[in-house]
Amino acid sequence: MIKDRIVRVKIRKNFKEQKPFSFVGKVTVWSENWIAIEGKGIMLTRQQSSGVQIDETIKVIIIPRESIDHIQILPDNFDINNMKITTEGQQLVLVVDGKRDAFLGEMGEG
Repeated sequence: MIKDRIVRVKIRKNFKEQKPFSFVGKVTVWSENWIAIEGKGIMLTRQQSSGVQIDETIKVIIIPRESIDHIQILPDNFDINNMKITTEGQQLVLVVDGKRDAFLGEMGEG
C-alpha cells in the first residue's frame, strides 16, 4: 500500500475556524484505524510572514484515519528537511519537484 512511502496528509477540518494542518513524512505503519508518519507538521498561520509554521524537527506522528481529509504520495526523494512553500495567487502550496504541488490552504485562512 503506502507503507514506506513519502506522503502529505491533509487533516480534515471539523469547523470553519480550524486552522488547515498537514503532515509530511514517511509512512511507518498503516493500519485499519490509524497511520504513523515519521515527519513534520505544517500549519497555516497568520503569525508567520511566510503564512505557515513548519515543525523544526522530525517526529513520529500517529493520525487516526477518520481525521484524514486526503493523502498525496510524494516522490521518494522528497527532502522533508528542506520543504519549500510558495504562493500561487491566494493559495499556499508545498513545492514538489517533478510532480503536482500540494495545496495547503488559502492565505489568511490560518
